[in-house]
Amino acid sequence: MKRLGGTDALFLSLETTNWHQHVGGLSIVDPEDRTITFDDFIIKVDERLAYAPKFKWKLKETPFGLDRPLWVDDEEFDIRRHVRRIGVPSPGGAKEVGEVVGTLMSSQLDRRKPLWEIWFIEGLAGGKIGVFLKYHHCLLDGVAGASLATVLLDLEPDATTPLAPLPSPEESKAGPEPSDWEILGRILLQQPRRPLHMARYANALAGKGMAAINSIRNDQENRAILRAPVTPFNATIGPRRELAFSSVAMADVKALKQAHGVKVNDVVLALVSGALRRYLDKHDALPDAPLVTSVPVSIRAEGDTSMDNQISNMFVSLATDVDDPVERLKAITRSTQSAKAMRNAIGAREIQSIGEVASPLILGTAIRTIYRTSLMSKLPVRVNTVVSNVPGPEIPLYMCGGKVVGVFPSSVILEGMGLNTTIFSYLDRVDFGIAVDPDLVPDVWVLAEAVPAALVELMDASGLGQPTPVEPPLPIDAAVGTKTRKRATSARK
Repeated sequence: MKRLGGTDALFLSLETTNWHQHVGGLSIVDPEDRTITFDDFIIKVDERLAYAPKFKWKLKETPFGLDRPLWVDDEEFDIRRHVRRIGVPSPGGAKEVGEVVGTLMSSQLDRRKPLWEIWFIEGLAGGKIGVFLKYHHCLLDGVAGASLATVLLDLEPDATTPLAPLPSPEESKAGPEPSDWEILGRILLQQPRRPLHMARYANALAGKGMAAINSIRNDQENRAILRAPVTPFNATIGPRRELAFSSVAMADVKALKQAHGVKVNDVVLALVSGALRRYLDKHDALPDAPLVTSVPVSIRAEGDTSMDNQISNMFVSLATDVDDPVERLKAITRSTQSAKAMRNAIGAREIQSIGEVASPLILGTAIRTIYRTSLMSKLPVRVNTVVSNVPGPEIPLYMCGGKVVGVFPSSVILEGMGLNTTIFSYLDRVDFGIAVDPDLVPDVWVLAEAVPAALVELMDASGLGQPTPVEPPLPIDAAVGTKTRKRATSARK
């Protein structure tokens, strides 16, 4: 058996009926001249699970939530409980697929089984197929999830084995399920050390707090993140989800990077900022103060191929109060630089996760109290949204011989933040997956379509001409989107 890491256990404690803690990724596959059946797909996934053995592990909760859960082998593992099929309504465009994926994201995973599902989605326009992977955040972080995709996918249409090496027997097995009495015995042995661990954590946390206060006091950019405004999507979230997506050319992102001497991530944040400005302005809800986003950052050491969570966060101003798109990009760059300096000053690696020292019983009780009282949505807003950028391969990938033509992530939305944008770069494109609570963002496709518009605005202001055309993997059906928005609006009323 293997005990969950502190951050992994924290994701479990954070989950409620509305605060889902699973992550998803939608791949659009073009079979081209092949036929890909559901049975072919199951066989492929079953073969590749040997290279990702963690997907055959399940949770073993400790008695009364006194300690972190354990990973144990699922002796009754059945691939057909995890690989499923579903169809989309005609005409099978982007909005129909986004609505189906949103429905799949709206339900929690069964904790009695390994915490993942893969859906084979049929009926897409042009004969394409959707492959939607859904997994709990305690299982993988975004970087590990991208690595898993390279196990399930191929570099050639007729490849028989992935590039990833076969794990050793020690890595493949979590171990048999222990009895509750055995777990309690181990917990009792650890109890004398718990007060010392808590004291060390409190001391480290205090030191980080002082470092953060000094950084904020001495840096105007970091002070700005304390003044995040309220938007229509900063409210109490419900259980429903919807996914919208769009794409831009990587060549244009790199051209903007070169023209302004910034990072790719700065350009991506500027596109999200421009899209949010357009969306909020359309709804007469654009605040005077700049929106603030949380940006997950991998702290994974180079060469680390483990599949546990190794992430930190930094907080960045999206400069949505700046009219000029070039000046907005520069303001975002200054904010990201200050946020990185603050992270370095605080030392992201020097403190354990709260999940390492506080039991699930304590964390779960605290989270449920916050949930019942809607405390997070009532506090002064400090973060408006989450924007995550996951780098992907620049070479084509294949599934069952069909070419992957788009990869759109769908990630966690948090209480008081009904909007998450996760970006995945693939081939010569940058794919944006926008996951929302449709009761807070009832017209998410308006926001998705604002991303390419933000690129046009920034390219024009930079004197770089028109963006490179990017063919969407699926057509957008406006009529279906209107029906979806009407249903969401009615639900909110």
